[in-house]
Amino acid sequence: MRDFRKKGVCMAQSIHFFLQWEEYFAAQEFFRRNRQTVAPEWRAGAAFLLIGLILLFIEGMSVFAILALVIGVAVMILSPHARRWSSKRKWRREPLYETEHEVSFSENGVYFRMGVIESNLDWKYYQSVMESPNGLLMVYGNDSFNLLPKRAFADETLFSQFRSLAIENLKTQ
Repeated sequence: MRDFRKKGVCMAQSIHFFLQWEEYFAAQEFFRRNRQTVAPEWRAGAAFLLIGLILLFIEGMSVFAILALVIGVAVMILSPHARRWSSKRKWRREPLYETEHEVSFSENGVYFRMGVIESNLDWKYYQSVMESPNGLLMVYGNDSFNLLPKRAFADETLFSQFRSLAIENLKTQ
């Protein structure tokens, strides 16, 4: 990896922020909704409901039919709560989430500093950029992203500059 900061390359702009769990969870849900047309819990819940309805039709009011219907509804209702709980638990166990984030960017790439961890990333590291209501998600890998909250940018101009730079550099890949 190239070290943009140490080679004297001037990083165009920088932002500093602390991530907040609520905005990170909202970004995770936004990312999931944009990647999956139907949530997995809806598929599983619908499968149990269908099995319950078939059993209800074949056997009448059997224990298995009622159990399948109850499980189907429970899966659909409780899964989002379980996902939220799991995300918050993961957040609490990872101290890096709560450290200050510094992000600098230019046409050469993106520099990240989170606590003692530093990364100099070429734009090729990212697959895409997604804009959510609360910020930009820099997507890498199948289920991974870096969140840059809108509130971290000094003004709309800086936010627009970064968005344009990201879109332009990711287009050329």
